[in-house]
Amino acid sequence: MTETLEYDFAAWSTVLSDTHLSMRLFDPASENFRARIRSQSMSGVRMFDIVMDAHSSERTPALLSGDDTRIYGIELQIEGSSVIEQDGVRSVLNPGDYTLYDSTRPFKRFFDERVRIFVLRFPQNMVSLPSHTMRTITAMRLGADEGIGVVVSPFMQTIADNMDELGGWAGMRVMHSLIDLVGAALAEKLYVEDKLAGGSRAQGFLRVCDYIMENLSDPSLSPDTIAAATFISTRQLHKLFHAERVTVSQWVRDRRLEQCRRQLADPTESGTSVGDIAANWGIFDGAHFSRIFKQTYGVSPREYRRTHMGEVA
Repeated sequence: MTETLEYDFAAWSTVLSDTHLSMRLFDPASENFRARIRSQSMSGVRMFDIVMDAHSSERTPALLSGDDTRIYGIELQIEGSSVIEQDGVRSVLNPGDYTLYDSTRPFKRFFDERVRIFVLRFPQNMVSLPSHTMRTITAMRLGADEGIGVVVSPFMQTIADNMDELGGWAGMRVMHSLIDLVGAALAEKLYVEDKLAGGSRAQGFLRVCDYIMENLSDPSLSPDTIAAATFISTRQLHKLFHAERVTVSQWVRDRRLEQCRRQLADPTESGTSVGDIAANWGIFDGAHFSRIFKQTYGVSPREYRRTHMGEVA
């Protein structure tokens, strides 16, 4: 269900902490500052359509302390212009531009005029992209005039304009489609930036990730089979993943769990047993699946299904 609420500057900081991220706000352009926010939440994804007056905000190191939130945020500039800074990158965003931020590191936002932005927030494990390498593209401008951005930007604009319609099962499917589309745009940006820098590690990692995703349901998927299929040695494969602070097996497991999570929340799969869903993605030990699913998402697969079936009903 979409909510629309309006706030003054004093309340806006609290609202951001409660609904978005803990941020320090400063430099309001006027005592009459106003911010209006419409929000929608479903299946681990949150969307915000925000109109607000000029001000600045910052996610400081102090605010990161004790906060284990691991999300990516995509911000689309709809009206006005703004500036984002993270990881030593500073970009100006104009209407149609969008950008990525990582909640685990400090970043700043500067709004010198009244703006409207669309914000998409989702857990980092929802996209099959290398989180360590992702910091090479945080705060970069991604435009509606480049690559797959010609599709991504208008799609996000349409969702912002029609958020009230995104309820139930259809809304959940749209959200997942948007996450996948955004993931494709970020992968494209990683590839382009890696190529411009004269490197090949990100390109190699993305090639391996593509193979894993295409063969995720294969129970025989292993470091040896992945390495052979992508024409690198098993040692090279492990080095690629070590650079991303994750093992090959952990990466495959996380991708399988994410696909299971999506299927468990899908009403069209209500007749498929939890065990069969796990088996669809190469996990055949039911007890093991329940244990690692709960470790990852905080609830058992059956509890997750029960909660999210009600959410999209």
